[in-house]
Amino acid sequence: MGTNIYTVHTNSWSAAPDGDAILIKEGFSIPAFLFGPLWALWHGMWRTAIVLLILSVAVSGAALVAGLADGAELVLSLGLQAAMGLWANDWRRYVLARRDVLERGAISARRLRDAERRYIMGVV
Repeated sequence: MGTNIYTVHTNSWSAAPDGDAILIKEGFSIPAFLFGPLWALWHGMWRTAIVLLILSVAVSGAALVAGLADGAELVLSLGLQAAMGLWANDWRRYVLARRDVLERGAISARRLRDAERRYIMGVV
């Protein structure tokens, strides 16, 4: 298992020494790939969840209207799920930036827990 890169985001208005840090992993998000709209809801991204749900329904509906075989519909759905997994963490960063949460830098670590520990040790 290699090293992962995490971006560090903190509230600009926080009084905490670590700024109530949020760490987001770079790269593919397996939970977003598997659960899509539910993943977005878990992170409080309501608009994103609605858009993902509408896209999922639209892809299934378009495949049904076009009369595609089940295999073709599966490929389209998996393609949409793969796109969700690829871009999910970028969407999360975008939503945080709109909420006045600043990106402070990046940390490399094997796991999220290690990245959090490294960030806290550097801040406190």
